[in-house]
Amino acid sequence: MAIFKALTAMKIDWAKVTISLVDDRDVPADHKDSNELLLQTHLLKGEIASTNFISLARDPDKVVMIARPFDVMLLGMGTDGHFASLFPDMISDEAAFGLGAAPTILRTGIKGSPAHPRVTMDLAMILQSSHIYLLVNGGAKMEVFADAQHNHDLPIAALLQQKITNIEIIMDSPS
Repeated sequence: MAIFKALTAMKIDWAKVTISLVDDRDVPADHKDSNELLLQTHLLKGEIASTNFISLARDPDKVVMIARPFDVMLLGMGTDGHFASLFPDMISDEAAFGLGAAPTILRTGIKGSPAHPRVTMDLAMILQSSHIYLLVNGGAKMEVFADAQHNHDLPIAALLQQKITNIEIIMDSPS
Protein backbone atom coordinates (compact mmCIF):
# COMPACT_ATOMS: atom_id res chain seq x y z
CA MET A 1 0.00 0.00 0.00
CA ALA A 2 2.16 2.79 -1.33
CA ILE A 3 -0.20 5.56 -0.19
CA PHE A 4 0.00 4.39 3.43
CA LYS A 5 3.79 4.15 3.24
CA ALA A 6 3.91 7.72 1.93
CA LEU A 7 1.60 8.94 4.71
CA THR A 8 3.62 7.26 7.45
CA ALA A 9 6.74 9.05 6.17
CA MET A 10 5.12 12.50 6.50
CA LYS A 11 6.08 14.72 9.41
CA ILE A 12 2.64 15.58 10.81
CA ASP A 13 1.48 16.16 14.36
CA TRP A 14 -0.79 13.11 14.17
CA ALA A 15 -2.28 13.78 17.62
CA LYS A 16 -4.06 16.77 16.02
CA VAL A 17 -5.46 14.74 13.11
CA THR A 18 -8.86 13.08 12.80
CA ILE A 19 -9.10 10.20 10.34
CA SER A 20 -12.18 8.42 9.11
CA LEU A 21 -13.14 6.47 6.05
CA VAL A 22 -15.24 7.69 3.12
CA ASP A 23 -16.82 4.24 2.88
CA ASP A 24 -16.50 0.76 4.26
CA ARG A 25 -18.03 -2.65 4.03
CA ASP A 26 -20.56 -3.14 6.82
CA VAL A 27 -18.68 -6.02 8.43
CA PRO A 28 -16.94 -6.36 11.81
CA ALA A 29 -13.82 -4.17 12.15
CA ASP A 30 -11.58 -7.25 12.25
CA HIS A 31 -13.14 -8.84 9.13
CA LYS A 32 -10.67 -9.43 6.29
CA ASP A 33 -12.81 -7.26 3.94
CA SER A 34 -12.99 -4.28 6.31
CA ASN A 35 -11.37 -1.04 5.16
CA GLU A 36 -11.05 -0.22 8.86
CA LEU A 37 -8.85 -3.31 9.31
CA LEU A 38 -6.79 -2.15 6.32
CA LEU A 39 -6.18 1.20 8.04
CA GLN A 40 -5.40 -0.43 11.38
CA THR A 41 -2.92 -2.79 9.72
CA HIS A 42 -1.15 -0.36 7.38
CA LEU A 43 -1.57 3.17 8.73
CA LEU A 44 -2.77 3.54 12.31
CA LYS A 45 0.37 2.29 14.02
CA GLY A 46 3.42 3.84 15.66
CA GLU A 47 3.20 7.62 15.91
CA ILE A 48 0.05 7.68 13.74
CA ALA A 49 -1.79 5.59 16.33
CA SER A 50 -2.15 8.85 18.31
CA THR A 51 -4.57 10.18 15.69
CA ASN A 52 -8.28 10.47 16.44
CA PHE A 53 -9.75 7.63 14.36
CA ILE A 54 -13.55 7.60 14.02
CA SER A 55 -15.12 4.47 12.59
CA LEU A 56 -17.56 5.24 9.77
CA ALA A 57 -19.31 1.89 10.14
CA ARG A 58 -19.67 1.98 13.92
CA ASP A 59 -19.87 5.73 14.65
CA PRO A 60 -21.46 7.43 11.62
CA ASP A 61 -23.04 10.11 13.82
CA LYS A 62 -19.58 11.11 15.06
CA VAL A 63 -18.28 11.23 11.48
CA VAL A 64 -21.13 13.57 10.52
CA MET A 65 -20.00 15.88 13.35
CA ILE A 66 -16.42 16.25 12.02
CA ALA A 67 -15.83 19.91 11.16
CA ARG A 68 -15.98 20.70 7.48
CA PRO A 69 -14.59 21.25 5.06
CA PHE A 70 -12.57 18.08 5.48
CA ASP A 71 -8.91 18.89 4.84
CA VAL A 72 -8.19 15.90 2.62
CA MET A 73 -10.39 13.29 1.00
CA LEU A 74 -8.67 10.28 -0.55
CA LEU A 75 -10.75 8.28 -3.01
CA GLY A 76 -10.22 5.21 -5.13
CA MET A 77 -12.23 3.98 -8.08
CA GLY A 78 -13.50 0.55 -9.10
CA THR A 79 -13.45 -0.97 -12.56
CA ASP A 80 -17.22 -0.41 -12.75
CA GLY A 81 -16.68 3.33 -12.25
CA HIS A 82 -17.80 3.41 -8.61
CA PHE A 83 -16.04 5.53 -6.01
CA ALA A 84 -16.64 5.43 -2.27
CA SER A 85 -19.56 2.96 -2.17
CA LEU A 86 -21.53 4.88 -4.79
CA PHE A 87 -22.22 2.27 -7.45
CA PRO A 88 -23.65 2.40 -11.00
CA ASP A 89 -27.10 1.19 -9.92
CA MET A 90 -27.33 4.22 -7.60
CA ILE A 91 -26.54 6.90 -10.21
CA SER A 92 -30.14 8.19 -10.37
CA ASP A 93 -30.48 8.23 -6.56
CA GLU A 94 -30.68 11.91 -5.60
CA ALA A 95 -29.76 11.13 -1.96
CA ALA A 96 -26.53 9.49 -3.11
CA PHE A 97 -25.49 11.70 -6.05
CA GLY A 98 -27.47 14.92 -5.75
CA LEU A 99 -25.18 17.94 -5.45
CA GLY A 100 -27.93 19.70 -3.51
CA ALA A 101 -28.67 16.72 -1.27
CA ALA A 102 -28.10 16.96 2.46
CA PRO A 103 -24.57 15.74 3.25
CA THR A 104 -25.11 12.40 4.92
CA ILE A 105 -23.93 8.86 5.40
CA LEU A 106 -25.85 6.15 3.59
CA ARG A 107 -26.15 2.44 4.16
CA THR A 108 -26.56 0.31 1.06
CA GLY A 109 -27.62 -3.21 0.37
CA ILE A 110 -25.11 -5.81 -0.69
CA LYS A 111 -22.89 -4.30 -3.39
CA GLY A 112 -19.48 -4.58 -4.96
CA SER A 113 -16.79 -7.17 -4.79
CA PRO A 114 -16.42 -8.52 -2.25
CA ALA A 115 -20.19 -8.40 -1.92
CA HIS A 116 -21.22 -6.88 1.41
CA PRO A 117 -23.64 -4.24 2.64
CA ARG A 118 -21.85 -0.88 2.57
CA VAL A 119 -21.74 2.39 4.48
CA THR A 120 -20.68 5.49 2.56
CA MET A 121 -20.63 9.25 2.49
CA ASP A 122 -22.90 10.69 -0.20
CA LEU A 123 -21.42 12.83 -2.96
CA ALA A 124 -22.57 16.06 -1.27
CA MET A 125 -20.58 15.18 1.88
CA ILE A 126 -17.53 14.05 -0.08
CA LEU A 127 -17.47 17.38 -1.89
CA GLN A 128 -17.27 19.24 1.43
CA SER A 129 -13.50 18.84 1.24
CA SER A 130 -10.66 21.28 0.68
CA HIS A 131 -8.61 18.74 -1.27
CA ILE A 132 -9.83 15.60 -3.03
CA TYR A 133 -7.34 13.12 -4.42
CA LEU A 134 -8.54 10.34 -6.73
CA LEU A 135 -6.22 7.36 -7.06
CA VAL A 136 -6.52 5.61 -10.43
CA ASN A 137 -4.35 2.50 -10.33
CA GLY A 138 -3.80 0.09 -13.19
CA GLY A 139 -4.66 -0.13 -16.84
CA ALA A 140 -8.28 -1.28 -16.43
CA LYS A 141 -9.12 1.63 -14.13
CA MET A 142 -7.34 4.08 -16.42
CA GLU A 143 -9.60 2.90 -19.26
CA VAL A 144 -12.71 3.41 -17.10
CA PHE A 145 -11.43 6.86 -16.12
CA ALA A 146 -10.97 7.76 -19.80
CA ASP A 147 -14.48 6.43 -20.59
CA ALA A 148 -15.95 8.58 -17.79
CA GLN A 149 -14.96 11.72 -19.69
CA HIS A 150 -17.94 11.10 -21.99
CA ASN A 151 -19.95 8.28 -20.37
CA HIS A 152 -22.20 9.96 -17.80
CA ASP A 153 -23.64 6.62 -16.65
CA LEU A 154 -20.48 5.94 -14.67
CA PRO A 155 -20.57 7.16 -11.06
CA ILE A 156 -17.05 8.57 -11.31
CA ALA A 157 -18.31 10.94 -14.03
CA ALA A 158 -20.51 12.69 -11.44
CA LEU A 159 -17.44 13.36 -9.32
CA LEU A 160 -15.32 14.53 -12.24
CA GLN A 161 -17.97 16.82 -13.77
CA GLN A 162 -19.01 18.69 -10.63
CA LYS A 163 -17.67 22.24 -10.18
CA ILE A 164 -17.73 22.46 -6.36
CA THR A 165 -14.38 20.95 -5.39
CA ASN A 166 -11.25 20.48 -7.45
CA ILE A 167 -10.19 16.87 -7.90
CA GLU A 168 -6.52 15.97 -8.23
CA ILE A 169 -6.00 12.76 -10.17
CA ILE A 170 -3.11 10.49 -9.20
CA MET A 171 -2.55 7.87 -11.89
CA ASP A 172 -0.31 4.90 -11.33
CA SER A 173 0.11 2.23 -13.94
CA PRO A 174 2.02 -0.87 -12.83
CA SER A 175 5.26 -1.16 -14.74
